[in-house]
Amino acid sequence: MTRDFFKQKTAPMPHQLEAINFLVSKKQAALFDEQGVGKTKEVIDAIITILKSKEADAALIICPKTLMYTWQMEVKKHSYLIPVVITGEGRSKGYKFLTSANIYILNYEGVKAELDIVELLLQSQRFILVLDESQRIKNPKSQTFDAICKLTQYPLRKYILTGTPVANKPIDIWAQFYFLDDGKTLGKEFQLFQRRYGDISKGSATLYKELQKLITPLSIRRLKENVLELPEKIYEQVVVDMATKQAEIYDKLRKELLIEILNTPEQKIIDEAKSILKKLLRLVQVASNPGLIVRDYRETPAKFVMLDKIVKDILKQGEKVIIWSSFVDNVKELKARYKEYGALNIYGGVDIATRNKYITLFQENDDYKIMVANPAAAREGLTLTAANNAIYVDRSFNLVDYLQSQDRIHRISQKKRCRIIKLLCRNSIDLFVEDKLARKQDIAKVIQGDSTQINDTGYLTKEEIIELLG
Repeated sequence: MTRDFFKQKTAPMPHQLEAINFLVSKKQAALFDEQGVGKTKEVIDAIITILKSKEADAALIICPKTLMYTWQMEVKKHSYLIPVVITGEGRSKGYKFLTSANIYILNYEGVKAELDIVELLLQSQRFILVLDESQRIKNPKSQTFDAICKLTQYPLRKYILTGTPVANKPIDIWAQFYFLDDGKTLGKEFQLFQRRYGDISKGSATLYKELQKLITPLSIRRLKENVLELPEKIYEQVVVDMATKQAEIYDKLRKELLIEILNTPEQKIIDEAKSILKKLLRLVQVASNPGLIVRDYRETPAKFVMLDKIVKDILKQGEKVIIWSSFVDNVKELKARYKEYGALNIYGGVDIATRNKYITLFQENDDYKIMVANPAAAREGLTLTAANNAIYVDRSFNLVDYLQSQDRIHRISQKKRCRIIKLLCRNSIDLFVEDKLARKQDIAKVIQGDSTQINDTGYLTKEEIIELLG
């Protein structure tokens, strides 16, 4: 192997060089730079440096399935290293484990399915093990976490990277650090950690600053606003009144849920928080598009009427737009609605080859002006900077969906001012979702070191839900 393998094709920016040096200096490290700062480049350059020093022989990148070929392209863009994407079935997939490469790329599902082979691979050479979007292992009771933890004894170095380590709750961070250091930083017992940091209704900035101090020695995080000169990002709320039939459907469902909540004990609401959230999301669906749950609904939803106006104004200015919805049926319907403007869409049912084709068309072809996407399927790893407008027709209670999806347009290579437009129905659950996401973000900012204040940490109390529904 010649020295050329260990040269960078692209020069790192100063802030990236800082992260590269941090990673190289640590056997275990967490790269928590905000999405859009260039974490992939930072990790690739750190791998180049370590391989060049002959401390390790290869790296294994474990990432979401949708990012496997993105990693392959990024490795080729920034280095001369040889990447291999481990996909396929049976013998074909097995051969890829035997391929001579510098970087192996596998998805989380692949680790569970091929655990024995992955363990053999990690024993065959001196490896660097990297988890991309490491919040994917946040649940310590999941099969994914169990499988990943079986690999921790083999690599010489372990890195995790994500721009949203506190995905929705403070306890999300425990499993990620357990992978890194077997409990040295945040303890070996999840239950003890959960007891101290799990109840966010009783949390305080002081408590979460304590947690931030614990993770600081192993982590590095920089915000875009502090290290990049990006165009301004502007947030806009557009409030609309529901259409007549839409309001009737919403009010009927609201009253049914109110009666149910009034007859539910406080503790049961806490214990069954996920179930309650699912029921509240039905209200989000009606506020977005009643046709999602009422099949004979024929009226045009209020948000669609407003969306038509906003989209036409954007296109008149010669700009592109991403329309986000948490509901797949909305994504399909809106693609058809804007077919004349070259609308494309991404959701879980779009295969990787088609998805990559759509991304290329949107980024490079002026005939395709609108991307309609579902955050759960398109929030991670994508660069969609051909657009500088993002419109949220609706949002779930998932903080990662919201934070990561909006930064598909606000990242390195964006040259225009970015608009983040949220469509909200007046006197509806939309305002409740807005409030909950803001509270979650407050807590995440303190833990990640972005802020020192929390405005309010209450979450999903019975009184709040009754106020919302009443």
